[in-house]
Amino acid sequence: MNNQRCIIYTMIKVHNPEKLEKARDFRKRGFSYSEISKIVGVSKSTVSNWFSRESFSKKVRVSNEQKARRDNVRRIGLINKYRSRERQQRYLEAIKSAEVEYKHYKTSPLFLTGVSLYMAVGDISSSQIRLPSQRPDVHKKFQSFLREFLGAEKQKIYHKNGVTILNEALSKKKLLTWIDQIR
Repeated sequence: MNNQRCIIYTMIKVHNPEKLEKARDFRKRGFSYSEISKIVGVSKSTVSNWFSRESFSKKVRVSNEQKARRDNVRRIGLINKYRSRERQQRYLEAIKSAEVEYKHYKTSPLFLTGVSLYMAVGDISSSQIRLPSQRPDVHKKFQSFLREFLGAEKQKIYHKNGVTILNEALSKKKLLTWIDQIR
């Protein structure tokens, strides 16, 4: 190491005091260690060594963390708002589709059986399509209905302890729309 080029600056070995001063200025303005390392051209660990014990740097870290939390809350809120709109749009499309499909399906015995079974013993309050019954023949018919009229894949239809379950929100919307059409 060339001792003439190396200057001890507040108990830190610094080869280029201009870089340290530039980094100090950026840190006081709220820049992160990563950002400073890219701007100044030194490693992140060097920037950390320079400022980790400085009180102003700790305040900057706390301030940056608080700002990041606020930004994340805002960002998540926007994402949820977008997803909610998107979900509502898909539900409206599913309802329109179900109304058209009902006109074509209403003469099919399997369709009428499936909708009637769900009206009679289905769990309408759940977000899933759930049909409890102790009769295997009922489940077999209902599962055929789910596959043929709601396009449910066989591996997505669960049958446990006398309950057939399909966990698809859009299919549930369609089924409830068909029930409303019958009523």
